[in-house]
Amino acid sequence: MTKTSATRPVIQPPPVADSGPHAAEVSAPLIEQARAIRDGDLSSRELTRMYLERIEALDSAETLNSFLLSRGDEVLAEAARLDDLQASGEIVGPLHGIPLGIKDALFTAGTRTTGGSAVLKDFVPTKDATAVRLLKSAGALVLGKTNLHECGFGITSNNPHFGPVRNPYDPQRIPGGSSGGSAAAVSAQLCSAAIGTDTGGSVRIPAALCGVVGLKPTLGRASRGGMLGLSWSYDVLGPITRTVADAAALLRVVASGPDPMDPFAAADPSGASLPEAIAETGLSLKGVRIGIPDGYFAEDNTPDVDRVLAENYRLLESAGAILVPVTVKDVEQATHTGFMTVIPETIVLMEEALREAGIEGGIAGNLQAFGADVRAVLGSQVGPEAQPVPAFAYAEAMSRTVPAIRRGFSEALANVDVLLTATTPATAVPIAEDVTMQHNGRSLDTFETLIPYTFCISVAGLPAISVPGGTAENGLPVGLQFVGAPWSEARLLEIALAYERLVAGA
Repeated sequence: MTKTSATRPVIQPPPVADSGPHAAEVSAPLIEQARAIRDGDLSSRELTRMYLERIEALDSAETLNSFLLSRGDEVLAEAARLDDLQASGEIVGPLHGIPLGIKDALFTAGTRTTGGSAVLKDFVPTKDATAVRLLKSAGALVLGKTNLHECGFGITSNNPHFGPVRNPYDPQRIPGGSSGGSAAAVSAQLCSAAIGTDTGGSVRIPAALCGVVGLKPTLGRASRGGMLGLSWSYDVLGPITRTVADAAALLRVVASGPDPMDPFAAADPSGASLPEAIAETGLSLKGVRIGIPDGYFAEDNTPDVDRVLAENYRLLESAGAILVPVTVKDVEQATHTGFMTVIPETIVLMEEALREAGIEGGIAGNLQAFGADVRAVLGSQVGPEAQPVPAFAYAEAMSRTVPAIRRGFSEALANVDVLLTATTPATAVPIAEDVTMQHNGRSLDTFETLIPYTFCISVAGLPAISVPGGTAENGLPVGLQFVGAPWSEARLLEIALAYERLVAGA
């Protein structure tokens, strides 16, 4: 690929971000808000009050429906306490006074945690998830709990019990999922940032479809303790933010290291720790080797997605990046393999969650209370019509196919700094197409059509970040996904930040 001049892609926030009360006052990135609070130029209570007023004005069930609940007077009182500490010279941590949205799949002590399911609608945990505890220890506030696809098992966030989350760019379209509420809230400036969870793309897909940043860490980087999960093999949690630097700041806080609540949580095997902050100066893409996967990642994108990719290839080359064609071997097996492992693990984790919440009868006794799509998945494994995934299929996936896919990615990454793909092969579809979507002239399963570029990364256990990459002709955002080697988040974030600044002209 030859170096050429290029124009920067156009990336616009949704109109709702600039509407409603306090739009200008809450628009600064999280790290700037945190600095202003530390310096006494902004109070946490005032920032929290402004977000609550925006939620009240813009986030009804008929508008965005991104929050299942906001904590109102309770969080205002917590913000006032942090302001008192700041006034006395005490700063709790790097997120002192910052209001966050927390996906309602993470335990919050004393605050309802439903997983988006009617079965858990009355569950109030007595302890925080590890990530929530770490965020609070860093000074963050839980502004509220965000809406999601039921049980996290889906990518539309069309929730049958609490209503659909709506895309801030077009309320008749999906925001992506399962962390759709978190992404919609960040995009519409209803919170400083949010936390989502990601099994097959549930942080990155909604970030892409809502025009924000979504970071999936390396499997094990952040503890899943206190998380309503789907798969111990693939689940992670990660930040959804308006900037790459904000995602880095949140990742540093939730990077737990070993945790007794999650046997998979670990420290970086190299012994390295994440930097306090990404370097603000000296970032460059010159000489950065970016792998461009062929085949699987390029065969069935919409024309808009292919156009945005081509624009960005030219832009990256004009900045001195070296684009390297690569092939990821065995990646075409990832979606099927992922489902063969996720579905049996989901049954185990769901049974554990119901026991934790004191729900009698387990999955079988509560099957009819789940929405249709989740009930179909659970009912395929438990109940009178079950045809469970065979044990040999699960064993073969974990012992042979998953390692093969991971080798394929390792080889593709061997001589490049990162890989670059579209996050999704299409932009946000109408809510009415949440089961079957129109894609390149064909009627296809929506779930399977939107996940192939993210689910394979989850199966490989790699870190990845979705960043806004451009705009489709209909005004909807297109996401780009940068993918790194295991535990390479620091380098991945540097490259993503350099790209973000390149697009902004900074």
